Amino acid sequence: MPNDSSRMSSLLREVAARLCGPAGTGEDLKAITDLCEEARAAGLGADPALMAALDAAAAGADPILRESALAHISGDLRRFARILDMVENVLDLAPLEGVNQIYWSMQRQIFLTRMDAATMPDFFTARLFPFYERFLGEVARRLDLRPARRPAGAPDTGRVVMVTNQLLSAYHQPSRDLLRQAALLQGGAGREVLILNTNMMPDRYHSPFVPPFAAAIEAQLNGEQLIAFEDRRFRLVSSVEPGLTAGKLTGFLAAVEAFDPDVVIGFGGSVLLADLLWAARPLLCIPTTTGTPVSLADIALDFGGTTPPPEGGRFARAWRPFRLGLSLRRDEGAPSAVRADFGIPEDAFPCVVIGNRLDAEVGADFLSLLERLLDAIPSAVVLFAGDAGALSGRIAASRHAGRLRCLGWVERMDGLLGLCGLCLNPRRTGGGASAAQALAAGVPILSFPGGDVASVAGPDFLVAEEDAFVARAAALAASPERLEQARAAARARFAAVQGEGGDATRLAALLDEAVALYRQRA
Repeated sequence: MPNDSSRMSSLLREVAARLCGPAGTGEDLKAITDLCEEARAAGLGADPALMAALDAAAAGADPILRESALAHISGDLRRFARILDMVENVLDLAPLEGVNQIYWSMQRQIFLTRMDAATMPDFFTARLFPFYERFLGEVARRLDLRPARRPAGAPDTGRVVMVTNQLLSAYHQPSRDLLRQAALLQGGAGREVLILNTNMMPDRYHSPFVPPFAAAIEAQLNGEQLIAFEDRRFRLVSSVEPGLTAGKLTGFLAAVEAFDPDVVIGFGGSVLLADLLWAARPLLCIPTTTGTPVSLADIALDFGGTTPPPEGGRFARAWRPFRLGLSLRRDEGAPSAVRADFGIPEDAFPCVVIGNRLDAEVGADFLSLLERLLDAIPSAVVLFAGDAGALSGRIAASRHAGRLRCLGWVERMDGLLGLCGLCLNPRRTGGGASAAQALAAGVPILSFPGGDVASVAGPDFLVAEEDAFVARAAALAASPERLEQARAAARARFAAVQGEGGDATRLAALLDEAVALYRQRA
């Protein structure tokens, strides 16, 4: 399709017309997003002349809509930089909700690896992080937020506040991971923990940015309550009030002041409330994924790596090696699964791809790689475990459609993994918990370097390029002895990762270091 000039010209006209048409509803934005995704898949973004023509044809469109759409098609971070230029020019006047929507929509695209870092290598340090700092200052100015400073010499209270942008159900992996860290702090490190669920990400559309992003909210988690996790109970203060409002933020700041913690922990990146407290309290960041987190914290932990961030400067100074302990959702008390439960042929070599964002993460390149793998292993089938909509249509067009199957949401993940020979990972950022669960089940992982899966799996389960990916899969499928050795290595890796992620002494020492650094700057 990329070489079909008539189709490209037609697609260009369709995108331009859509961008210059209605964009005021979620349905409009979704339709524009779908068309941009089609243009991206067709290769329109790789042709500079076509992109220049599209830019000119869509000159009359809303500039945020135009630049975000062209960024989605091309993956060019310079488009995001232009959006930041536009927003910064009116930052003191623009609605906070619209700015917040644009910021998080950008972050979502970067997380999903839809943007090409090579188009602007310093985007994070030169543009995104400085913009976040200015936005944070604008929120504080407009809402008159003035957190009370904790005196540098104040006695320790043994208390910690954990702040998150989003706490959902037990099926939400970052929520489970937060509660596991809270349990580690409370049980292993002897700290009293208060959790603040701030819901600061947009829950509806406030700008014409595409693809639009809106975060889920758990309506039951509202107000002050106790929540249980395993054998621990934690105090929770949560608000489901939408948006960035003075009442909501001052309420959270008052809760922090009343609790008087020794340290505030921002769980994840861009935790706005935690960063608003940087000048007033010791601050530490525990990221929920790989990569350098957007955080003002004196100490920003790693997700599982031992190499300082490439950005250097303040980011390298704040960085500390660490392993986030992942909380797995196990099949407690469930009977053993059999192949018929998942429609797996008895003579097949099952491989599994696991994820909550399969539509975005399993693209044409990875499907092409899977086709090569299926060519090399005649008995192999590939199962996709996780909610997906558009993926089924892409699979149906494959020459191996009969050996590629979407299972949808899988309740008994341990049962499925117990039947699989390999866990295959596309190039993506997330997926760390699925990798840990596969390792725990003794399922070897095949992954490329980079991202959460690579961090959890470790170097023994990584390959540098696609030929090696196919060759290793074929070798393991052909040799029961080699496969059993890989299974043993997977279980050993899981034990090592679990041990690293359960080090309460290390976490307590990092909290103490955050207090010491605060005293130096207070």
